[in-house]
Amino acid sequence: MKYCWLFILFVIFSCNQQNNSDTAKSGSVTVINDTISLVRNEVGTGPVASFIEKVEDPLNDWKFAVEVYETKATFDFLIKMQYKELEAEDTLNVPNFGIMPKVEIRKGTEKESCIIGFLDKQGEFKDYKLVQIKNNQLKISTLRHYARTRYKVK
Repeated sequence: MKYCWLFILFVIFSCNQQNNSDTAKSGSVTVINDTISLVRNEVGTGPVASFIEKVEDPLNDWKFAVEVYETKATFDFLIKMQYKELEAEDTLNVPNFGIMPKVEIRKGTEKESCIIGFLDKQGEFKDYKLVQIKNNQLKISTLRHYARTRYKVK
């Protein structure tokens, strides 16, 4: 009788595993969309975040400036940078955490540097890109990569 119960449990467990593997093999994995629209209804004209630092030069009124602007895509932003007379642009893609993205720029550890990042669901700052001046040149580098995906198996 003891072996009969073990056999029944084994069969039930095996059937359950077979059903799960069939579902995964059939390719019925779908990405769940969040409630935030991927397209903005209204794109703001002003920067959502900015950082400006005066460049020390006795003859000119130059600045090191970084501004982040909204684009039509909700989770994509345009970064405009300026150092002295040089202007450059880059993009920023914030992952969809199911909340409206909030971009911030914070002072970097070195002079004439700043860190562009965003706030996650808990309000914690996630550093993303570093903009800095090295050897009198404007440089931007990615500090970390972020992504978020949820899957649901049918």
